[in-house]
Amino acid sequence: MVDERIIHDAQRGDPAAQRALYEAHYAAAFRLAYLFLQNPGDAEEVVQDAFVYLLRNLDRYDGEKGTFWAWLRVTLVSRCRNKRRRQQPPLVSLEGMEATGRFLVDPNAANDPARALENRGARRAIWQALQQVSEGAREAIILRFYEGLAYADIARILDCSPEAARARVAHGKLQLRRLLDEGEERRAPQGHPVETARAAG
Repeated sequence: MVDERIIHDAQRGDPAAQRALYEAHYAAAFRLAYLFLQNPGDAEEVVQDAFVYLLRNLDRYDGEKGTFWAWLRVTLVSRCRNKRRRQQPPLVSLEGMEATGRFLVDPNAANDPARALENRGARRAIWQALQQVSEGAREAIILRFYEGLAYADIARILDCSPEAARARVAHGKLQLRRLLDEGEERRAPQGHPVETARAAG
């Protein structure tokens, strides 16, 4: 997301370069922390803590081992998990997340009100179901489908094997599908067949 020259200058203690690193990665970092913690205050705290740690330890960064964002992401997820272990966060609605202006929204939906409503409804159903998925599977689902990571990357972040990462994603998808199907059944009129939710497939 930022070139090596900025990172090199930041490693030398250049405040402008360090600020550029922070600004380049803040939005993505906050989004990921929010997905894990479901609380904007906790997400902000974890993001700030992760940046403080990494900026103080920039001499440990090795560009040959991965990007700065990959390094930040591992640190961020670790701190999110520690934070969550210390306290049980309250569930936050999708509307609350979107109100922060930091959730990715389909830009094309704005030109199609019907599509926008349909997408919003699907996102809300998936988000609510995701909160009921078991913790390990939920973490893997977030990293796989919200962050778009390969199983090997998920394994490094969650400290498990790629096979275990794949299994967690598969297990999470099964849980999501069951929860979404149950939600559809509750909302469907009596006597009408319920179509299997495709959002988690």
